[in-house]
Amino acid sequence: MVSRMRNSSSLRSARKGQFFILTTVVVVTILFFISRWIGPPAQVDTSDIVQMEELFTFDNIREKTTEVVKYSENCDDLNYNLQEYKNFLDEYGKEKNYRIDFSYSPSPCFEEFGAVVYFSLKITSNKVNAESSFSVTWP
Repeated sequence: MVSRMRNSSSLRSARKGQFFILTTVVVVTILFFISRWIGPPAQVDTSDIVQMEELFTFDNIREKTTEVVKYSENCDDLNYNLQEYKNFLDEYGKEKNYRIDFSYSPSPCFEEFGAVVYFSLKITSNKVNAESSFSVTWP
């Protein structure tokens, strides 16, 4: 009789364990399907903007152009630095397969009074066409 009680007790325990496992699987499955139903139907792909490197290059050229002007020490240095930067941009555009139109026109430069440099920048590629005009004061 004692052995019958042990067997029935262990049988109940085994059935409780099976029921627990089955219930867990059912609950997880239900939660999974509810989350799929509630979730967004498709995710938006934002990587296209990051892949358009031209826009980042455009902003960087504007920023570095300002630095070239600000860090020039005198009028001759300003003209030399601007020409070197223009040459660099021409080479960079060829490497990246962009067309970079960078032009500048400095006002008459006087060491005592400084100068204003007017810039025109345009980047063209098969994805982007960006254009801007701006001016930077030296010193």
